[in-house]
Amino acid sequence: MTFAYPALPRAALGQYAPGMMRFRCRRAWPPCCPVDNKLPVMAPRRRRDPEESRAELLATAAELIGQRGPDNVSLRQIAEAAGVAHGLVSHYFGTYAALVREVLRVENDRIESRVRERIRAEDGVPLAAAIMDVVFDTLADERYLRLFVWAEMHADYRGAARPELVELIDTIEAGIRDALAGRPAPSRSRIEAVVLIGLSAAYGFAIGGRSWLAGLGHEPDDPAHAAEFRVQLARMMAAHMVEESGLEPADRVVLHSENKMVPPRRSHG
Repeated sequence: MTFAYPALPRAALGQYAPGMMRFRCRRAWPPCCPVDNKLPVMAPRRRRDPEESRAELLATAAELIGQRGPDNVSLRQIAEAAGVAHGLVSHYFGTYAALVREVLRVENDRIESRVRERIRAEDGVPLAAAIMDVVFDTLADERYLRLFVWAEMHADYRGAARPELVELIDTIEAGIRDALAGRPAPSRSRIEAVVLIGLSAAYGFAIGGRSWLAGLGHEPDDPAHAAEFRVQLARMMAAHMVEESGLEPADRVVLHSENKMVPPRRSHG
């Protein structure tokens, strides 16, 4: 048994003719899909090299993680936000934890760059107070702090190489030796110990400082407490840095009052 569609006037069919030709419908009537008189406009695709694509994915991931927190983001969500296939994100980063590690690495590179700028602004002398200012200002951003804690709690991040930290130690060591101008300088191990003390104290205070201040009966939101902590930490770092260098007591007084990791340069007159 066959079924014949009713014949329609030629004028009535005219409105469908462009659409039928455009979509190459196998059936002449009725059309297989809704048709208008305009072709869909597709945004032109721009070919990007792998490094550019990877950087854009990292930027998208950093934005989403900053908005939602690292526990509430997935590779698929990052792919959707970036407008790419899920497989492309997996291709570049493998796992979500690896991607978070890369986002944190970029943030740590920025911190190291800011520390270098502060050292250059002080004529190359690494001031403990200036370095701690950069660290504490960074830790005031709760998004970065959440990212750091999340990464440290995952086993595949612990023990990872940190070239930016090694470069920071190199910069501090070079600045100290230049400022001392031939006088006894602290050893590399002493410099590393001081940096570790400073980072541990700063990150620890950022995570638990408010709770500890409240436990001691202080107002945790009073900025004076954080400011005093910075000053005292910088002084202790400076004192420990030069302890093995045999500086004179007068140098130590100036050192502490200026929060410098090294004594002031002496004139060669």
